[in-house]
Amino acid sequence: MTGTVAAGIEAASRLYQAGRLEEAIDACRAVLAVEPRRSDALNLLGAALFSTGQDGPAREALREAARVDPGNAAALGNLGIVLQHRREWPDAARALRALAAVQPESATVFSRLAMVSQETGDLDGAARFLRRAARLDPGASVQWYNLGLVGMLTGDMAAATRDLRRAVAIAPDGASARVRLGETLLRLGRPDEAAGVFLRALRLDPSAVDATMGLARCGRYRAAATAARPPGTGAMAGAEPGLAVRGALESATGYGSFCQRFIRTLRQRAVPLQAIGIFGSESWKEENLDAPVPAKALLNFLIPLAVERVPGLATVTFTMFEGTRIPPAWRRLSEHNDLIIVPTESSRMAWAAQGFPEDRLRVCPLGVDPEDSDGNAVPPTMVDPRGRLVSSYRHRFINVSDFIPRKNIDGLLRVWLRATARGDDAVLILKLGKGNDPAFAAELGELVRRTEAAVGKRMADAAPVVLINQLLSDADMAGLLRAATHYWSMSHGEGWDLPLSKAGALGLSLIAPRHSAYMEYLDDRVARLIPAAVRPARLPYSAQHYAPFHGLDWWDPDEDAAAEILSAIVRGGDDARPSARDHLVQGFTWARAADRLLAILDDAGLR
Repeated sequence: MTGTVAAGIEAASRLYQAGRLEEAIDACRAVLAVEPRRSDALNLLGAALFSTGQDGPAREALREAARVDPGNAAALGNLGIVLQHRREWPDAARALRALAAVQPESATVFSRLAMVSQETGDLDGAARFLRRAARLDPGASVQWYNLGLVGMLTGDMAAATRDLRRAVAIAPDGASARVRLGETLLRLGRPDEAAGVFLRALRLDPSAVDATMGLARCGRYRAAATAARPPGTGAMAGAEPGLAVRGALESATGYGSFCQRFIRTLRQRAVPLQAIGIFGSESWKEENLDAPVPAKALLNFLIPLAVERVPGLATVTFTMFEGTRIPPAWRRLSEHNDLIIVPTESSRMAWAAQGFPEDRLRVCPLGVDPEDSDGNAVPPTMVDPRGRLVSSYRHRFINVSDFIPRKNIDGLLRVWLRATARGDDAVLILKLGKGNDPAFAAELGELVRRTEAAVGKRMADAAPVVLINQLLSDADMAGLLRAATHYWSMSHGEGWDLPLSKAGALGLSLIAPRHSAYMEYLDDRVARLIPAAVRPARLPYSAQHYAPFHGLDWWDPDEDAAAEILSAIVRGGDDARPSARDHLVQGFTWARAADRLLAILDDAGLR
């Protein structure tokens, strides 16, 4: 019998190697029918199933192989690959750790462990695994390159520079490591040295776009530093002091929006500005703001990871955070910032909780007053999935969000399922993403299926949902907001929430969780607030960390309370709905935000 089983496995292996996968699967199953605990047959079956796209059965076969023979390196390796493919990161980490115990000298295993750690947001863990891989295989340029990348993400720029230099020394003809080294040098405030590195990268690979953009930033930074020389020492002597500003000049992101509003408002005050884009090559389209101006600081409207230092200029970063404590990497990345400016007390507390010096923290609320063009915005004509005009519904709720776990779209849909019925005179307009994610439809479909299962009710049995997944202009976004009666958020945390605040300024009734930025500009007089509790930041329907919040907390809105609020509106009428319009438009203008920003800089002697 043993000889027959061995011959069966050998035949299955030949079929697998020949690409005859279905026959190999049948051969493996024939062997397992005789000897069910045969780990080599289970491993081969799992590999063949995975190759045919049957991830679930492959995972179970490989799990059984590893259970039967915990020292089977091939099965553990294949199981790790399948689990990584399925993005089941905690299970993948367990399989790879077991493999590392079997193969403690394998640099490849520790590199894969680092990748899994990075996917879950455990950057410090990824760095530890990569250092182990680099010690095991010090002659491989890729080990030092990956270690340098993780060093950039963790904020250890000195280590990143050292590791990337080693990668370059091992493989001097590669451009990628030089590009990342140049970017690291910019973060350290060494643009002249970075320019030389970028030039060398471009000689090796003229198509290296990141090197071209890095070189453009070097030029802009050198010009800004020259203009910042003391009066009488440079070409700008005697010019009116101004500001050098860096941010998303063209982006439709939240950071881009408030950066652009600040620039426009500062220009209305005739503040001289040099506007530098994230990539360096962008220009401010509305007027020429490329020319350097005498300034004492570079004001960054960016997350800390994107901030680069300029010699001779103080570093000021206007940023925000959506949880109870910033990531440790943000603390390290901001070590040399002269000031961190945030829009809310919630963000200030998040920075202080991670140990950032409070004497370098300032609060400057954003503005929420509408654009001049918003008054002419026309609501679009929309039809729900049943063919009824959205405008014909009495209660029209809207949510505008990126399709990310922090926005808690799963919680929003759970509450909508619980609080509404098919015959209700209500509709939910759900604007998700910007239409540039090819995986969006599949991921949203899976989230909806899991939500229906969790609630025990189909979306078809609730009030209708109108989905919008495309990039909209500012005018179109204002029109979309005007199509609704209520703006509703179930977010786990916000740095400000520009769509909600804009909706309130346009006159929509607001429903929001009682946490984070919402407490800066909302209260029970002007909005319906949902109680919330601090919880670990997890992925929907999972115990797994949300990677950007690894090891951190955010807020969970109370879904029972949210369902009661929606039910009361839909079934009890909405005649006395609170309005935040006057409170927001009068209390949080961009003019006031710009004045506060200038006062902060003046008080610190940075303008």
